[in-house]
Amino acid sequence: MSRPFAWLRRGWGDLQRTPTASLAYGALFAAIGFAVLLLGDQHPRTAMAALSGFLLVGPLLAVGFYELSRRSAADEPVDAVMALTGLRRCWRPLAAYGVLLALFYFCWERLTVAILAFLLGSADLWDFVGLLREIFLSPHHPILAMAWILSGGVIAALCFLVSVITAPVLVDRGGRLADAVEASITAVSENVFPMLLWSGLIVALVLIGFATIMVGLVVIVPLLGHATWHAYRDLVE
Repeated sequence: MSRPFAWLRRGWGDLQRTPTASLAYGALFAAIGFAVLLLGDQHPRTAMAALSGFLLVGPLLAVGFYELSRRSAADEPVDAVMALTGLRRCWRPLAAYGVLLALFYFCWERLTVAILAFLLGSADLWDFVGLLREIFLSPHHPILAMAWILSGGVIAALCFLVSVITAPVLVDRGGRLADAVEASITAVSENVFPMLLWSGLIVALVLIGFATIMVGLVVIVPLLGHATWHAYRDLVE
């Protein structure tokens, strides 16, 4: 159960070894998240699905951090450009993995819009922050909040099962997507409680990033990306 905290410590060490590239990637994530917030006033339902769906597609978006950690461990040259160009060797399975995560995200986005439309009516009556307050802080929509959280939890759990270390496996070893997904499922099924703790830490840290109006993501995303690499190295022999 202590291993997830060790992954975070090692991830912090990688971030300190590659600060320029890591924080540059983190700033890009934060900028995208802030842009979604700005668009939220015009399209609150879409913004809500986009931000909450960040956890579903995050493992693929963080491939640059896995490559930075791999290069750092192998004493290879490390910078942002090299990390991205180094991913060319495994772009095909990564592309297939992107399609898989896109399917999860599409289901989540459609489900979010459907739940809001069915139980709330027109979500366009509120801006993004107002919509969140109406759903979670007002006493008028307990069924809506419960349905959204439960449905999102099921989709997130399935996505976590098939993707928690899939991208690091592909970055490190290449091979078939099916084999990487199988490794992820095996890692979770054989280490259920540590992986539950790991998923909780991921959610908590990302929520902290959201609570700081995305500024915290500049550090949190690189930390989690590098830590996920060490989770893979710990879990897969």
